[in-house]
Amino acid sequence: MNNWKKFTAACMGAAMVGTTVFGASATVFAADTVTLDVWHQFTDPESAQTQAFEAAVEEYEKEHENIKIELHGLDTESYKTKISTEFASSASGVDVFYYWAPGKLKQLTDADKVLPLNDYVTDDIKSRIKEGSTSNFELDGNLYALPIDSYMMCLFCNKDLFDQAGVEIPTTYDELITAGEALAKLDGVTPLAVGAKDAWLAGALYESLALREVGASEVQSALLGETEFTNEGFKKAAEDVVELYDKGILGKNPLEDGEAEATADFLNGKVAMQLDGSWFAGTIDNAEDSAVKDVEVITFPVVSDEQDAADYAGGASASFFVNKNTDTPEESADFAMYISEKMGEQALELGTGFPCWNTEIDTDKVSPTFVKLMDLYDGVKTGVQNWDGIINANAAAVHLEQAQSLLSGNADIDSFMTAHQDAISAAE
Repeated sequence: MNNWKKFTAACMGAAMVGTTVFGASATVFAADTVTLDVWHQFTDPESAQTQAFEAAVEEYEKEHENIKIELHGLDTESYKTKISTEFASSASGVDVFYYWAPGKLKQLTDADKVLPLNDYVTDDIKSRIKEGSTSNFELDGNLYALPIDSYMMCLFCNKDLFDQAGVEIPTTYDELITAGEALAKLDGVTPLAVGAKDAWLAGALYESLALREVGASEVQSALLGETEFTNEGFKKAAEDVVELYDKGILGKNPLEDGEAEATADFLNGKVAMQLDGSWFAGTIDNAEDSAVKDVEVITFPVVSDEQDAADYAGGASASFFVNKNTDTPEESADFAMYISEKMGEQALELGTGFPCWNTEIDTDKVSPTFVKLMDLYDGVKTGVQNWDGIINANAAAVHLEQAQSLLSGNADIDSFMTAHQDAISAAE
């Protein structure tokens, strides 16, 4: 077990113990026992984030003897399907649920399915939240959740493999191509692993290139239906993905492996670059017997000098929400706020994200790779979340399917563009 793993294991429980923010001292509930059905996607028992989540739930129950938290967890894709199915009706088996904003949240608020927290969020709570962090959770004057943390999509680079190939970490798209071609010559090495069998990661690759070809403001406008999906940069980004595929930079079959397989190969020294979220830093630093000794982290390389390198893929997007049809709105709101703050407070220590709470940061307690990410995060300005968290479910399904089609070896870019134009226009 490496030193960072030892530290995480040693302080996991301690990190969840402390002053209760939304506990019995602040909120008094009825004496009758209340069971809250809480749905989430923290299902990996080896994950430090899962352990932290479960520890926070346990602590909340200790502080609220009359409340029992019933946890229901599924992996990400199954979870999205389950929540969509539940909220197609009353979602009677859901009190609190983990979800994404603003796009997916808007679908539920338009259907009047989510409880606003306006009546439960005090000035004291607001004072602890970083300014601007709640914007994705505010719709039509209502606040529906408290933020947890902000994320970035990055390229995690195994510096030793770059040294073996005799190339530098790329800062531009052309340098990415040059490095990728050199890395492809190393025996058994995938230059850039995407884990594209998981459709959201295929989407993330295209989205990263679209961000560079089009710019954050224009991408956001198109996804929100304010402009048409006709910017030539969207087409050029698709051509960039195909170029990476054709040159073998994404491996022989990028659709064969998902995130888990890509991660295993990266930690075994078989991947030079992995596209993943900032939470991957914690995975790297908590891994036992990793073959990777020197990791550099970069945002996706720019395609030209005209593009703003401060644009980034990411933002504050996920939190815990309350079903408007719950029989226990006060208790559910209290728990949703509690768990959001607790998870946010630990984001840096767990290496999962950048906290949206005014938490005092001790870098000695932060994952070493995440310390590098903190410096990177200081240099970015405008974020665009993963597209499937912005556009509606039907448009997102089309987008992700089309993103995977670019990695099939027989991509039809004109069909790709038409499918996106039709899907996003229909979503307006």
